[in-house]
Amino acid sequence: MTQSNQWVESAVFYQIYPASFADSNSDGIGDLRGIVTHLDYLSSLGITGIWLNPCFASPFKDGGYDVADYYSVAPRYGTNDDLIALFSAAHERGIKVILDLVPSHTSEQHPWFTLSSEATPNAYSDRYIWTSHAFDHGDGMPFIGGETPRDATYILNFFKSQPALNYGFAEITRPWQQPIDAPGPLANRRAMADVLKYWLARGADGFRVDMADSLVKNDGTDKTTTITVWQNILAEVKAEFPDAFFVSEWGKPWQAVEAGFDADFYLDWRGNGYNHLVRNTDTALDRVNDLSFFNSDSESTAQEFLDCYLPQLAQIQGRGFFSLISGNHDCPRLAPRLNEAERKLFFTFLLTMPGVPFIYYGDEIGMTYRQLPTHEGGYARTGSRTPMQWDSDKLNFGFSDVATDLLYLPVGDDPAVSVTSQEGANGTMLETVRSLIGLRQQHPALGASANVEFCSEDGHDEPHPKLLSFLRSTADETLLVVINLHHHVVKHPIVSGAERPIFSTGELPEIGEFSVAVPALTAVILSSSQGKDRS
Repeated sequence: MTQSNQWVESAVFYQIYPASFADSNSDGIGDLRGIVTHLDYLSSLGITGIWLNPCFASPFKDGGYDVADYYSVAPRYGTNDDLIALFSAAHERGIKVILDLVPSHTSEQHPWFTLSSEATPNAYSDRYIWTSHAFDHGDGMPFIGGETPRDATYILNFFKSQPALNYGFAEITRPWQQPIDAPGPLANRRAMADVLKYWLARGADGFRVDMADSLVKNDGTDKTTTITVWQNILAEVKAEFPDAFFVSEWGKPWQAVEAGFDADFYLDWRGNGYNHLVRNTDTALDRVNDLSFFNSDSESTAQEFLDCYLPQLAQIQGRGFFSLISGNHDCPRLAPRLNEAERKLFFTFLLTMPGVPFIYYGDEIGMTYRQLPTHEGGYARTGSRTPMQWDSDKLNFGFSDVATDLLYLPVGDDPAVSVTSQEGANGTMLETVRSLIGLRQQHPALGASANVEFCSEDGHDEPHPKLLSFLRSTADETLLVVINLHHHVVKHPIVSGAERPIFSTGELPEIGEFSVAVPALTAVILSSSQGKDRS
């Protein structure tokens, strides 16, 4: 982290799915100018960074993660000038903007792929992964043939519309597989570095990188060769833009940081520690079978998370950051599976932990997952991408003034779940999140790299499996965060002199001589220093 991007220490990012945030031109789809009209809201919330999901030209067969032109904004979202204007307007409010890079594949409609598909060899022939002939299989990778003039099949990432770019193979097992320093893979490295530099030069502050660990094929679990490729790309970019911020969708932060990323998302993949906290379930709406820790009715503890998280945190300490998320465009929203009290406890956790937190648009007001037909390749993910609910008194909750049946996705129907219904009302989901963001920015002890120490059961009169508590500290202050998911009061020992309550999701706790009585389904923050209370 360079001296000039110390802003990361207190950063709180907000993820915007551009099609779903705000429609400025009445076509039923959100756009860049719509985002600009709501920057003051984000500023008032305390947001210091925006992650913008893909906004580049695309046929939208996978929600924009099938890019047809890395250098042009999708017409439905506006123009390149509109994106540059968004950078400028955000910067005026002290908000950074990072874009979404999809480097592992393109759309089948990208000109690079059209040229690569030609029967006659050319400069783009090896930019994608092709087999030896049209009846050759993909060596265990998904492939498709018979679609192009070229006598070969091509390797896919995910959908048919997403041919894999060729960054080479760590282990070559077939004649058509190339090393990472072959001309095609090297050209793709240069191409991605050029894309990054192009948008950074026009005002972007960094990038979130999609599936960053997937570039090199046959790379095993240690991803040594993919790490080398990213080191090469990011070294070139950071030489020109040393303050740019890069966060990866990798899921193994010690690898991502070694590759040159500043932060890595701790994702909700089944079986990892973070998944045990809020989405330890196979269904988006079924609370009964949800084994998540933050489901107060489950018997799960936070230990599965800690066993996974703490060793990884130690591996990247001082070198990079975890990025914890409230949700994203790929996973079910917290609501309605978790109730409001539980979601407030989760947000207390999210916004007091080390690293760089990301809030998915609408989670701050409790927008819910909805079971919807697939749209633009969303499938089960579609229900997490519905339009932002701004004003319950306006048509389409203020998202768009187009006729409701012309919206690209249906908007929610609960008038209590909107910005206007919660703004300024003490104790609402929105105001709870606002208070927590304010605390994070006021207290360096809650900063991205401040110390964290999880409390043990020592000093408790009985086990409390649904309790999570930890200390955040600097040389000047210690904060004790206590999250009580029990349905009864829990007395927690006062630790390190942190006995003055500065925040509660409910009533302020009773402070005894040696312990603090935390009410049921309540999170509290206590400080060792003097200052102003928030609740």
